[in-house]
Amino acid sequence: MSKTPQYVSQKLATTLTCLLLALSPPTSVFAATYFVSNISGDDSDDGLSPATAFATVTRVNTLSLQPGDEVRFFCGESWRVDPLHVVDSGTAALPIVISSHPAGCTDQPTLSGARGISGWSAVGLNLYQADLDDGANAGLFPLGAGHLFRAGVRLPLGRWPNIAGHGDGGYAEVDSSPSATQVTDSELPPVDWTGAVMRIKGIRWYLLNRNVTADVGSTLTVNAALSCYQESCSCFSGDCAQWGYHLTQHPATLDREGEWFYDQANNRVLLYSTGPKPADGEIEAAVVQASAGIFHGAVTLGRQLVEHIAWVTLDNLRIERWFANGITFPENLQADENHDLTIRNNTIVDVDDIGLRLTTWVWQPGAGNGPVGWRGGRNLRIQDNLITGANSRGLLAYSVESEFVGNTVRDIALIPQLGHQGMGCGFDTTGECTESGDGMSLLWANVAPDHTARNNVVRGNRLQNIGMNGIDIYGRHHLIENNVVDDACQSKGDCGGIRVYGQDNLATTPTHDVEVRGNIVRGTLGNTDGVHPFFDDLFGFGIYLDNWVRDILAEDNTVTGSSWVGLIYRLASGIGRDNTLYDNVDSDYGTELSVIGSSTVEITDNTLFPIGFLRESFRVSDLSVLAASDGNRFFSPYDATSIWDETLAGNPEFDDRLTLAEWQNHSGHDATSSTQWYTLSAGDPPRSELFVNDTDAVHVLPLVGSYLDLDQQPVSGSLTLQPYSSRVLIRDGSGSIFADGFESGDISAW
Repeated sequence: MSKTPQYVSQKLATTLTCLLLALSPPTSVFAATYFVSNISGDDSDDGLSPATAFATVTRVNTLSLQPGDEVRFFCGESWRVDPLHVVDSGTAALPIVISSHPAGCTDQPTLSGARGISGWSAVGLNLYQADLDDGANAGLFPLGAGHLFRAGVRLPLGRWPNIAGHGDGGYAEVDSSPSATQVTDSELPPVDWTGAVMRIKGIRWYLLNRNVTADVGSTLTVNAALSCYQESCSCFSGDCAQWGYHLTQHPATLDREGEWFYDQANNRVLLYSTGPKPADGEIEAAVVQASAGIFHGAVTLGRQLVEHIAWVTLDNLRIERWFANGITFPENLQADENHDLTIRNNTIVDVDDIGLRLTTWVWQPGAGNGPVGWRGGRNLRIQDNLITGANSRGLLAYSVESEFVGNTVRDIALIPQLGHQGMGCGFDTTGECTESGDGMSLLWANVAPDHTARNNVVRGNRLQNIGMNGIDIYGRHHLIENNVVDDACQSKGDCGGIRVYGQDNLATTPTHDVEVRGNIVRGTLGNTDGVHPFFDDLFGFGIYLDNWVRDILAEDNTVTGSSWVGLIYRLASGIGRDNTLYDNVDSDYGTELSVIGSSTVEITDNTLFPIGFLRESFRVSDLSVLAASDGNRFFSPYDATSIWDETLAGNPEFDDRLTLAEWQNHSGHDATSSTQWYTLSAGDPPRSELFVNDTDAVHVLPLVGSYLDLDQQPVSGSLTLQPYSSRVLIRDGSGSIFADGFESGDISAW
């Protein structure tokens, strides 16, 4: 039978179409989109439409995802203790996408690490107990409970002493240390504290965890040697006299609403509550999972000891109440690190360890993949995520050639919210505790420098209420730009809103060529609760360039409200220019800008403006640290002698502190620099005001009354501020219509 022309034409068209498809680059035409609904889904369905969605994350983990595939979780729904494991890779053209359905919803799909607790019974006045092996709880908490939550709010572990009303922030004081593993405190309540957890300050910047193994009288014995700093020898030892500690994880600590204790030996939870017995499910607990050295999280990117992944996007998920991490790399990968990942628009809330953990050990790298060691991924895009309530760090990364943009990180490592692991310090170690509590840590991991912490951009992030450093940087060729850091160092001291840290010496340090530019840093507290009285002054640094860091540019930053120093170069080299450092000194010893130690620094065109008597605008350890200094504004209206060269102590030619003219004569620097043109007496309210624009848009601010700028030029009506910029103005009180007190409220001259 002969074929008709029409048939031949159709056959030819079909053949040509197939050939073209075969020869064309791959597209997403044949990629699959899988849907997941905890409410309407069924794991026996194919998942390929909203009507045939899967039900569980576990079912998603069985998929072999191909380039271009998508997995979409229904918005407004939750999956409990069902972690996601991403072990497949896309391509540059066809990434794998894991996101929400519909895309971009505000009621994000939630991966929760918590389950409700049932079967509460009264066991004493205001005390309720739940057996996690009994009744409806059976099998839900086989390894115990992490944090407890009521109505979505994290409940505090019981502790002694309580924080509220305590003169030292809830830290008892060690009377003496009979041995390196013992502390004595005469005020210790007379109960047997064996089994409790002790958290003890050993220096401003760490908080150690120890298990109490014995209690005899007023002496506690702990499981490992303590390490507390001794000023007399500039060393650490087991003598912790006068350092602070508190106790937790013991039933005797329960005396405040919502406090709880987990009885590990009997897998029970004890809760203090003045209200009625909790209803079933009213209290939720984060479910503890077996660790075995593996980094656990709601989402794990890569397979432990095996595959790394690449070209994967994780978008618009909510992760909450996990006993460990939020999103994490596995502890070990085999041949290479993860790369070309996008993690964006996710919300990570109330995890006990790290919100976003981008660290892994590559143990058998293939050709060209570098040495064995810690890595943090390359070519990552971490964007517009919210991380709040993590107890160890908000974000930890050893990444290279990556971008961290537009993220919000807040309420990290705050003392009242800490769980059993505290800030993540081990129970027999000290070294890992230094950076615990950071908001964002980009660290060099002590392997070949080409493979950790280099060439990263940290831009437009907002951090608030951070226990340790706001942004903490090791490594080289980083750009730290247009970030806003409010209220860092809330739990520890000797830390910074932004810290850049190195080691060894300027020639070999792994930390160099870092730009810190256009950032706003406010309110760096430098908390010293629980420290030895010798170190009791608040000790916070706005921008802290510390311990052998080379060629660091600090430019166009605004720093205010730091307790000790606004900007410091310590054992550092670089350039500090065009920064506004305003009201950063909370003691008679701090300063707006310091250059200390064996450093070579240029200081140009900065505004240095302390508020108060005996507060310094500028300090140098000696003249050799300055390569250049000029064009600066040393404005200290309360005290003209605000510049200090430490080598002048006891020099009969000069007082310790200098006026600008004396400094110019002494140093040969700052020939074109300027100083204040008005004076105030101690106790006078400041005439100056700092105006800040902490956004990425131009702001026009209305002004009430008339002002002068620092060059005595009038400014009135409005003030235009460029993005991430600031300006100091002086209220004009000489002859203006506001000199009568209406503007300031001071009517004493009437």
